[in-house]
Amino acid sequence: MPEGLTDVKPIREIIYEYLRQAILDGDIKPGERLVERDIAEKLGASRTPVREALRKLESEDFVVYIARKGMIVKGINIHEVDELYSIRKALESLAIRCAIKNITSQQLAELEKIVAALEMEEKGDGAQTTLNGLHEFDDLIINAAAMPTLKSFLHSLYDMLSRYKRINLSRRPRRKEAVREHKEILQAIIARNEQLAEALVCAHADRSCRELKKRLHEVDLSEMA
Repeated sequence: MPEGLTDVKPIREIIYEYLRQAILDGDIKPGERLVERDIAEKLGASRTPVREALRKLESEDFVVYIARKGMIVKGINIHEVDELYSIRKALESLAIRCAIKNITSQQLAELEKIVAALEMEEKGDGAQTTLNGLHEFDDLIINAAAMPTLKSFLHSLYDMLSRYKRINLSRRPRRKEAVREHKEILQAIIARNEQLAEALVCAHADRSCRELKKRLHEVDLSEMA
């Protein structure tokens, strides 16, 4: 445990954030056991804050308790994927329409910079950089929509979609497609064409969902927990 960090945050929160990020990053895999004793030893903490962190992860559906096995990282369920991407389409459709009504010239310029950087990056192999750029794009749209409750819902949804996005963007062809799709969305925003922008946002979500399910079958990641 980094010295001095516990003066800022409770130990249970530090452990929770560490485990949550490891799951989102894929460092802890679906189906992997999370053993209190091992985590406590690794992080130099007692088992009580580890137990509290695991309970919070369980409440947020990152892990599940299975009798005689203990806490297991929740697997990827195809039905859950369909549900999450359907919700994504509904929320992002609302966000893009509101954003077009409210977006400023400065925010448009920032979007153009993000897309230009993404076009440069997709020629390389930087999956993480592409993921960050797409996140910046989405975040700017959410801010332009100026709907705090919608922003909260979308941020929670994006957390749940995080590991799915990482799986998709691990492949360079999909990164290239995603960048092209965001460029088309930007052009529709610049034209203030709400109907086209919404259609493009939905098409992007549909392609992402299809590619993800295809990828899950290819690499056999759809473990059920």
